[in-house]
Amino acid sequence: MVSSSSSSSRAFSNAVVAALRTSPSRDNERSSLSFSSFRRRKGRKRRFRRASVSLLCEEKEANDEEDKTFGDDDDDDFGGKSIDRRRRRRSLFVSSSLSMIAWYSSSGNDSENSAFAAADGVGGVPGFPGDEKSDDKNNSSCGVKSLTVGPNPGEFETISKALDASAKEGGATIEIKSGTYKERILMNKNNVKLVGLSDDVFVEWRTSTPYESVLEVTSENASVENVKFTHASKSVANNFGVFVKEKGSLKLKNVSVTSETGSGVATEGGSIDAENVVIDKCKNHGVSAFGNQSEDPKSGQVHLKNVAISNCGGDGILLRGGVQIDSLDVKIDNCTGFGVDAFENVQGTMKACKISKCRKGNVGGDNDNYDGNGVGIELV
Repeated sequence: MVSSSSSSSRAFSNAVVAALRTSPSRDNERSSLSFSSFRRRKGRKRRFRRASVSLLCEEKEANDEEDKTFGDDDDDDFGGKSIDRRRRRRSLFVSSSLSMIAWYSSSGNDSENSAFAAADGVGGVPGFPGDEKSDDKNNSSCGVKSLTVGPNPGEFETISKALDASAKEGGATIEIKSGTYKERILMNKNNVKLVGLSDDVFVEWRTSTPYESVLEVTSENASVENVKFTHASKSVANNFGVFVKEKGSLKLKNVSVTSETGSGVATEGGSIDAENVVIDKCKNHGVSAFGNQSEDPKSGQVHLKNVAISNCGGDGILLRGGVQIDSLDVKIDNCTGFGVDAFENVQGTMKACKISKCRKGNVGGDNDNYDGNGVGIELV
């Protein structure tokens, strides 16, 4: 039988270990943890961890040796001496632990506050990735792997702040709780994934500044799921709701896009992969895809699967300048321009493409091999 004193001592040990491994930022804002900044103090961290491990090992050895010598703490044969012994042991451990925390705090870290919070049983103290979960998805030896955006303590207030705190290498998954986020999102770090945790995650960006998309991607392997985007920006050219720049790549899944001033989804020399996407009520085109500035063949890539485009003021899909398209099950309805408008060295295939009620017709451009019904369009 383990005594309450022994259990509390071990619980306190675990609490101090969790606190020692915590690295809050200087402004004590939990939501702006940066493991990369902590790595820059590598030498200090190594010394600190060595000392803390040594301390805890000594405390454990002392506990084990004492249990062998005196037996179970519940045995009251020693009366007051047993109580005094336990008090001295706990006091020594607490004093040593807090001294070490104080030393580390003087080196420019706020671990002392975290230690007191952990010892008092205060929840929500963040630690290094892997401290609480062993799931490989949440572990990383080189950076933050999973971040949460939401209204609760310890969560990021905005998606942009979570992106700023994400790892520079290795990627990150940013989970977004329900709400309306009025911000512009710039994805410029590779392998970053944004995931809405419910059906009511809205991102809106309305601005008088020209050329500002609600989502702009310059990195590779960016991904967005379960988010609804609304965009408005004062500009004539390059007026896009979601924009992938040259050499950038973006996957969209279960996403909706509306642009009150321009096209819904666009790329110039980048790659777009869209699945289960709705593009509706865009002032200009639903999808605008261009190749790079040299208009090299296949310099822009568009992959569409189960995409619905409707009520747009321009074409449903505009393709030009070396773009390659691959699509399956695309529905285009009630657009002012063509359903699909393609010219200037566009290549690819569109299977099961259904076009209806587009004012200028189903297809337009300088390609000859169109199916007049807009079904199974082949662009060469």
